[in-house]
Amino acid sequence: MRDRDEAAFDAFAVSAMPRLRRLAYAWCHDWHHSDDVVQDTMERVYAAWPRVRRGGEEFAYARTTLVRRLITENRRAWRRRESLSLDENLAGGTRVVAPEQLADLVDRLDALELLRHLPVRQRAVAVLRFLEDLPISEVADLLQCSEGTIKSQAHHARRFLTQRLADPHSPDGVR
Repeated sequence: MRDRDEAAFDAFAVSAMPRLRRLAYAWCHDWHHSDDVVQDTMERVYAAWPRVRRGGEEFAYARTTLVRRLITENRRAWRRRESLSLDENLAGGTRVVAPEQLADLVDRLDALELLRHLPVRQRAVAVLRFLEDLPISEVADLLQCSEGTIKSQAHHARRFLTQRLADPHSPDGVR
């Protein structure tokens, strides 16, 4: 790779990695695993960088690579691992939150925790539609399915999340 391409990739990586990391965390609820997945994604983007850069959709390519890796990983039978609770995940970092920000943080953490309880396809749609704010057509292309499927999965995911956030004593034991 040329020096110019190396510099462009470095600049892209610095700007894209935090957003990709948040996206991966929304999916798997583990910062360490998110870092691993993002690292693997960036390796794949680096390998294809000259082609990706010519297309001009660098972040879209990286996001697609990340999501497809996460979906494939969840399909593997050996991927049954112990997961940390949000309390354990947050205990790893010492973050001080101002009292006025606490309610917003709790709401966001509740929503992220609930994503874990969605089926794989609904979780993918919810993360891409609601967190990444992608249009239906782009999510359909990314997940390689019809727009009707995306609409249906988004509807079911939204209904589940709304119901569970409104009812703290849901039968699933969430919260």
